Amino acid sequence: MILDAATVPDGTELRADICIVGGGAAGLALADALIKAARHLDIILLEAGGLRFDAAAQAGLVGETAPGSPHPPPHLYRRRGLGGATAIWGGRCVPLDPIDLERRPWVPHSGWPIGWDALASHYPAAMALCEAGSCEFDAGRALGEGAPPSIAGFVDPDVVATRLERFSRPTDFGRSLRASLAEAPRLRVICGAEALRLEAATRPVTGLQVAGPPGRRFTVRARHYVLATGGLEVPRLLLASDPSRRGGLGNEGGALGRYYMCHAEATLGRLRLLPADRPVALDFETTPDGIYVRRKFDLAAAALRREGLLSTTFRLHYPLIADPAHGIGILSAMYLVKDVILPEYRRKLATIEQAGRDRLQRGPGFWLGHAGNVVRDGMGVARFGQRWLRRRTFASRKLPYVVVRSRDGSYPLDVNAEQIPDPANRVSLGAATDRHGIPQLRVDWRLLPQDRDSLLRSMAVVRDAFARSGTGRLDYEVEALQAIVAAATPVGGHHIGTARMSATPADGVVDANCTVHGVPNLHIAGAAVFPTCGHANPTLTIVALALRLAGHLATLCEAGVATQAKDGATTPRSVAVAAR
Repeated sequence: MILDAATVPDGTELRADICIVGGGAAGLALADALIKAARHLDIILLEAGGLRFDAAAQAGLVGETAPGSPHPPPHLYRRRGLGGATAIWGGRCVPLDPIDLERRPWVPHSGWPIGWDALASHYPAAMALCEAGSCEFDAGRALGEGAPPSIAGFVDPDVVATRLERFSRPTDFGRSLRASLAEAPRLRVICGAEALRLEAATRPVTGLQVAGPPGRRFTVRARHYVLATGGLEVPRLLLASDPSRRGGLGNEGGALGRYYMCHAEATLGRLRLLPADRPVALDFETTPDGIYVRRKFDLAAAALRREGLLSTTFRLHYPLIADPAHGIGILSAMYLVKDVILPEYRRKLATIEQAGRDRLQRGPGFWLGHAGNVVRDGMGVARFGQRWLRRRTFASRKLPYVVVRSRDGSYPLDVNAEQIPDPANRVSLGAATDRHGIPQLRVDWRLLPQDRDSLLRSMAVVRDAFARSGTGRLDYEVEALQAIVAAATPVGGHHIGTARMSATPADGVVDANCTVHGVPNLHIAGAAVFPTCGHANPTLTIVALALRLAGHLATLCEAGVATQAKDGATTPRSVAVAAR
């Protein structure tokens, strides 16, 4: 059932087998798996937001960035409300690659304590929850034998040109799973319930303090607790739950809040097809089951090993949107209306245009240039508008974003790259506090020299691959490229690595089963546990790991019941309370 924290009397103690904190992709995927696989368990899921977006609820996400850090304000790309950030995500579903889990000598602090099969076996079920179709990411197998190549004639061992990315509806988990959550007889979803502190003076955790409406507090006492509040809020709660301020729960090795990773994102260079009319699979395609997919180019594992590079992916992109010289009415129309879209995506466009900002003079001629593009291409803009309304605004499965063909067969490269896990990039507690007296976040994130160097050398690998094939020429000026890479910022809201998975407490926060080292009944779900990030958007892997954790928790709870029955003890089942 779904409840509001306003129905929980002040001072109440709620009891459950499992308490999940956070109603985003990780928390809802975990709850959905548990209510299906372990129907006898009593589960409480706490969500700080409500069923609908409430601007006031987002105040708890406010924090600060360290001086000199290009990280966006911590509240961007996050959302309090049932469904969490899935309410605003773009729906891109991409798995990690096997090499991403390996210990790589050229990537400091790399290596997951689980093998590829332990993760990959959960991807199909994760794809189903994300409503992104089958777990097939090879273009030929996903689209059929008649599918054209990504770029006609382009084949090179250093670049994998046969892969694609799949897109969810995009699926808001708060909507897609709401009915099953509401109908589950032993699940209580409590909205408007903000976790404050874990009670853990001794191990294990004995309770969780929760704030409801102003003036109301209650406590949840469970056998197991799962933090699924995202890569920024997880360390915040663990740090705030240590009254001694010695470092937080799970910080035995000093890793809590450190090794913070985002993806390095930038628009780089210009790939000129040779000849300019060489066939290219640029647009979105649909699989036989109606899933939107798009082609991408990945550096091959052999090239990563040989060159000592970080995982990197490339997509063909549109020209600099802010420059009216592109002459494309659709892009000018997008630029002129960019200020009315979501702030997260407005920032994305602003970051893309940064590459050419210094050479653009925003005088009357600038705006007239954009207006002229729209007028000259009025019919094309009108057709695009109709298509956008049909395939995006009113469609159940939405066209993910705009793709525009180049007039001259040239395309900048949209690049997503892995970032090394470095302890200097961190999330900590700031001096300011929220309305409950809990310290706000302080984020200190930067691209490191190895991150920038890998991006530059990855571009060289792609340049050489196209030169060998004769199908295209990747142009860029090294100095200009260095400047763009140096100014790159994280724009996708990927908060990764702040409670990393490790074999020992000295190297991380949770073990291979996502249980906090030294706290046997405290677990973490989400990208916070990733030891490395690869180049892939994290949502699909977040869901896969949540499903894996669900199986582990079900096993733990079954073992606990069996042990207590054998000893003649009473199982500490959930008790009825006024809120139920």
